[in-house]
Amino acid sequence: MKRDDRFDTLSPAFKLRINGSELPQDAAADVISLTVLDDADAMSMCLLTLKGWDGVAMKVKWMDDELFAEGNPIEVEMGYRDRTSLLFSGEIVGLEPEFAEGRPPTLALRCYDWRHRLARLRRTHTYLESKDSDIAARIAREAGMRADVEDSGVVLPYVLQHNQTDYEFLRQRAQRIGWEVLARARDLVFRPRRVDADATVVLRRESELLDFRPRLSTMGLAGSLELKGWSPQDKRELSARAGSGDEPALMAGSALGVSAAARAFPRNGSTVVDEPVHGQEEAGQLARAAARGMGLGYIRAEGLCIGEPLLRAGINVRVDGLGRRFSGLYYVNSAEHRFDTRSGYRTRFNARRNAS
Repeated sequence: MKRDDRFDTLSPAFKLRINGSELPQDAAADVISLTVLDDADAMSMCLLTLKGWDGVAMKVKWMDDELFAEGNPIEVEMGYRDRTSLLFSGEIVGLEPEFAEGRPPTLALRCYDWRHRLARLRRTHTYLESKDSDIAARIAREAGMRADVEDSGVVLPYVLQHNQTDYEFLRQRAQRIGWEVLARARDLVFRPRRVDADATVVLRRESELLDFRPRLSTMGLAGSLELKGWSPQDKRELSARAGSGDEPALMAGSALGVSAAARAFPRNGSTVVDEPVHGQEEAGQLARAAARGMGLGYIRAEGLCIGEPLLRAGINVRVDGLGRRFSGLYYVNSAEHRFDTRSGYRTRFNARRNAS
């Protein structure tokens, strides 16, 4: 967020649409808090809490309103005044009223993004001569979502989904090759982690950035990684190596964490074994994915900033004013956007970085 301010941060705002219609004014006036958790490693969630007591009629309200029935689609925008951005699109999956002693009742709506439809059924299925991106596109279409997938490149002769939900299976396939599964509105996004992308948001200490706690650690980092797997098709062992040269970007730093670990502690290395692979191309892909995932553990950070609707899981944020080692790009793993009547709009986030 820039100093000339795209937003007037004194006037936070939100918009809710349920079943395609704006939230009625009387319901909007009863909103106590609104939280959207956007996560690259789990389904995104929205929690809307409303007052549940009508002080005039002296009875509970909203509890039985069909507006908040399970399965109703919901969209959430957050931001400032007339400038709001879509942060969440999904469906109401649960109602959580609270009837506490000495306090008026409240009603919380729990909603999940459209990926929750991928987690409703366990099944066993085989995919033949398919790329992981082909599998992701097919699963998206079967769930009624739009497929926004990038080509994963390697054709696999045989892939087994064994007693898993589609979401568990797709997350497993993505994690295996260092990719991510996101939801953007009703689009299922299947793509590599974009650690080499430009910053979507810039946060400066003592300006937009209110609190930031990075942790740098060389534990678990190695200058090189070797993957050893067994090819059931060729009946032989396959191996591939990856290291600092396979990192896609320095994330605006001057030294990779895996290189720093190798210099400080020369006797290191990592081996991944017992990984089934179908060919040398796949072995190389898996080795690079494992090395890049390891490298992103170099710096882990938690932050709090003035509410920023563009701060989403899967984007890069640039943090300034923290010195040479900790300023730079960070990959956002999750972001929690919260609006309440006391604190206004704030965003908490977790992020990772492969360099300093």
